[in-house]
Amino acid sequence: MLTESGIAAASNLTPGGLLNENGRHPERAFLLALQTPDLSDIQQAESLDELAELATSASYEYGDRLVQHRERMLPGTVFGSGKLTEIRERIREVAAEVAIFDGNLSPAQGQHLEKFLKVMVLDRTQLILNIFGLNARTREARLQVELAQLEYMLPRLVGMWAHLDRERGGIGGSKGAGEKQIDIDRTLIRTRIARLKKDLRHVASERVTQKKGRGACFKVSLVGYTNAGKSTLMNRLTDTRLIAGDRLFATLDSTTRVLNEDNRPKLLLSDTVGFIRRLPHQLVASFRSTLEVVRDADLLLNVVDIAHENWQAHIETTEQVLEEIGAHTVPRMIVFNKVDCVPDRVQLLLAKRRYPEVVFTSALKEDCSNLRERIAQFFEKSMITTPLLLDYQDCGELAKIYRWSRVDEVRYEQDGVHLTITSTPANLERIRARLPVGPEPLLAGNP
Repeated sequence: MLTESGIAAASNLTPGGLLNENGRHPERAFLLALQTPDLSDIQQAESLDELAELATSASYEYGDRLVQHRERMLPGTVFGSGKLTEIRERIREVAAEVAIFDGNLSPAQGQHLEKFLKVMVLDRTQLILNIFGLNARTREARLQVELAQLEYMLPRLVGMWAHLDRERGGIGGSKGAGEKQIDIDRTLIRTRIARLKKDLRHVASERVTQKKGRGACFKVSLVGYTNAGKSTLMNRLTDTRLIAGDRLFATLDSTTRVLNEDNRPKLLLSDTVGFIRRLPHQLVASFRSTLEVVRDADLLLNVVDIAHENWQAHIETTEQVLEEIGAHTVPRMIVFNKVDCVPDRVQLLLAKRRYPEVVFTSALKEDCSNLRERIAQFFEKSMITTPLLLDYQDCGELAKIYRWSRVDEVRYEQDGVHLTITSTPANLERIRARLPVGPEPLLAGNP
């Protein structure tokens, strides 16, 4: 029976369980896929390769894989009866303890497969949720992951307590013991979900306060496919030491640092969770407050692992996710990372031809000065230069002017302080609201 205090631990379980009885992950996984006519052989192979990477990130050892070609998935058992028998034999041959399906399974399908194959069965969403659970470090990330896990688990309670009905049987038309237990667990899980959402709303309100404090700053967010090197690039650009692992979803939390202390207005850089094909909608919903940093950005750096054979598909996936979270209108700059790992320089030339405005870099081997310059150029285009006359009695506002703009010239005259400042239109409006501004502003760099 689930208890309210045990819900957090239970959220790491599915009907088949993400953990074995010893609390450790099974050592070997067998990958399964059903290829329908809408998928090419190359697309299916790429998807299974990615599933193997996900399994490795979840500490599973790759055993083997099997793909069946069918017009459509069978509603009950997914695969045909003959293929199921073949799968069971192959699982025994490689001594696999878990089967991972490259797609989503209904609760009934998962139960049928486990019953027939005699091993734990996970689908793609369960595997990704498990990885997020392993990598969640901060309180907010843990809350978000637990919420996604519980919302995925809720409709899958059916069948978890069926053994109680078999042992005791039902009486007349009343509910069996198993069905009653499911009702109890549903109530507990829904209560926990409501509490998690309340806690996340509180965290979101804290983010609103942070957002107000950063309103006068330029905001840049790193986005891109998981394991593209975003955290390593973040460390290089901001001289920090964030955790950057060579595995999928090593970063779950949104972290913000100052990109350049001397820049005015300040330039803030945020690292974000990586994207992936078929990112579970539960995670997108749970991480919505974290992903607000992407929607609120002035510029997105789409970091792409140019050394990966599927880098073009990664760009497309990132664009799809950005549209899903409502960030598709934010200006974007593509950054091809890991150029030092590309053996064929022709690939870089072809990528440059397709994306002429791209920035090439290697966060591990270079200082990324070219990227810093491109970011500065992007924001310089949006800035405006204007003269400003400040009365001596208003000199208390100088601190804000220096914080909100770049002061190009200062002259102390008899009638007041004459400044020439360069800033964003929004920050100039803030200054105008406080002080009289001189002639109409000129575009930066114009005579």
